[in-house]
Order: sequence, then structure tokens, then C-alpha cells
Amino acid sequence: MNNYDMGFERVAKIRAKVLSKTGHTHGFDKALVLPEQYRSRGVRALIHLAKHTEEMAEGLADISGLAERLTRNLISSGEKSDMALVIASAVGRVISGQLNLGGMAVHKVAGAALYCVSSILSIAALGLIKAGMTTLRTEAEIAQATTRSSFDSSAYLIVARKLLACKEQILTKILDKTGKTENRRNCAIQSWVKYMSRHRSSVPEHLVSKRQANCNYIWQNLHQYGLVTRSLMHIAYGTFQGINKLLVSYDKHIGVAIGNHLLGKKLGSVLGCRLGMTVSVGAAAAISIPMSPFLVGISTVGAIACGVALLALMLAKLNVQLIHDWKGNIQPPLRNQVFGKVTPTWP
Repeated sequence: MNNYDMGFERVAKIRAKVLSKTGHTHGFDKALVLPEQYRSRGVRALIHLAKHTEEMAEGLADISGLAERLTRNLISSGEKSDMALVIASAVGRVISGQLNLGGMAVHKVAGAALYCVSSILSIAALGLIKAGMTTLRTEAEIAQATTRSSFDSSAYLIVARKLLACKEQILTKILDKTGKTENRRNCAIQSWVKYMSRHRSSVPEHLVSKRQANCNYIWQNLHQYGLVTRSLMHIAYGTFQGINKLLVSYDKHIGVAIGNHLLGKKLGSVLGCRLGMTVSVGAAAAISIPMSPFLVGISTVGAIACGVALLALMLAKLNVQLIHDWKGNIQPPLRNQVFGKVTPTWP
């Protein structure tokens, strides 16, 4: 599993994996991934509340990641490895740093409390099931109930889609107003609107020659560029991934490790993930009180790393545009080469 997935995304993958398997699945996982199998409305409500409480807990505990995702959705055209990702990450680091200035990570405390509530609700539901307080539905009833259920819906996805829809509506209005009169200023605005829009991309993917200065294209095709551009891209993504992501997301990695390796076999992956994140986020909240200046410093370092990465990306784009440091749409080499010429290892 991807360690950068949010908690409810990890559990959604666990749920899909459990539903696709027939055996060797922990009983707690089977109980918590399909609430529609029970007739009792109270048990189903507890399982639903546990899932949505966990989602809110992840949003608060990883508020920098939440701000990063929402910001990237608003300012990007859908490219994964573009400058919008770096800018959005810097915004998230600044927000998390500000929340630590009061001497305590308020968002971590709230996240740990909600993770604890989610774990308690899960245990309560499992207790009622084990006590025989509910009966199972037939397969036909489960299939019918699943079609009407909103258990897989995510509040984050609903909000993100609403924001994206509002963004596209605003861009469409701007495009309609600027399209009535043709001048240099309006042409520049239209190009910017098309670049920001996910539905009106000004540079289609098949037009490789026009995408040569796109950060996402450069990173996926480093072999097509000279030494300076390749080195700048390695500096950008090495700084961004190595310093920003790994340094700042320490508690998330600890929680994933606890949930996957220590609690999964005894308590199941779903409940293990929730208990693991309760412990890790609670520990992070406790550490934040005596180490608040240090954590503010970590967030500041993360924001600075994003600034360095953004500068390197801008220099790489500028180098491609001014010096024409592009060899054309050539095939990648058959073997990996030394630094500055190595092909990318992640998209």
C-alpha cells in the first residue's frame, strides 16, 4: 500500500481486498467492511460512524496533507508531478506549522481523539456482533442493500468534487467573457484559463513538442533533455520527496507500521489501522507539547524544501524554453546511467 494514502483511502483498499478474497481473512475485517450484511440498524450505524469518524480524524491529524490535496486540485490542471504539487505542499506545511505555534499541535490532539472514538465504535460494533445482537442477511438482501448504501462514499471526495466543479464554472465564465473581444491581454488570460482547466487543456498530451517545457513531461522523459535540465529536475524532486515528504510525515509512517505489522494479525487490518493511528497520532500530539519549537522548525524546513524544489522546477522550465535543451521525442536508453542522466524511478 502507498504510505502517502490517507487513512480512509488505506482502509478502502483493505475493504476491497477483503471483499475480493474468500478465505484467510480476519473475522473483524469481514465484519467491518460490509455493514449491509447485518439486519440491525444500530450495528450498521456504528460501523458507518466508525468509518466516517476515521475519515475526519485523518483530515485533522494530517491537515497539511488535506490542505495540500485541496490546494492542488484548485490550482492544477490535473498533472501529478507539476509545480502545483510543490506549491500545494508548501501551503500545507505553513498551515501545520501555524497550528503548532500555540505550544501544542491542536490538530493532532483532535485527530487522535477522533481515531480513538473510531476505534471504540468499531469495538462496540464487534462486541454486539459477537454477542449475537444481530442476524445476517441473505446474499440477495445484501446485494440489494449494497446498491442503496453510501458506505463507500467519502466526505473528502464529495468536497473535492464540489470545489473542482466550482473552479470549472468560474473558469468557463472567464473564458466566455474574454472570448468576446480579441486582444493580446485576453489571449493571455484565455491561455491561462485553459492551462488551469482540467477540461480545456491548452496542450494536449499527444502534442509532444508543445509539452516539452511541462514539468510532468520533463520528469517522465529525462533522457530527452541535457545535463542541466536533468540535474535541476533531480534536485527538485529529490528535495521535495526526500526532505519534505519523509521528514514531515513521520507520524503517518509510524501509524502505518504499527497497523500493518503489529496489530494486523491479531485484530485485523481495519481495526489495527485505526488503533495504530490512534497510538501514533496520540504520541505525536504528546510530543508536540514539549517539542513545539522543533516541530514548527520541521514544518518550516518542509516549506523551505518546497521553495527550493519550486525554484529548481522553474529554472528547468526556463532552461528548456530559452536554451532549447530538448533533444526531441527520442526513445529512452536501454540501461540506467549515472546521476544527471538516470531515468526517473517514480512518476
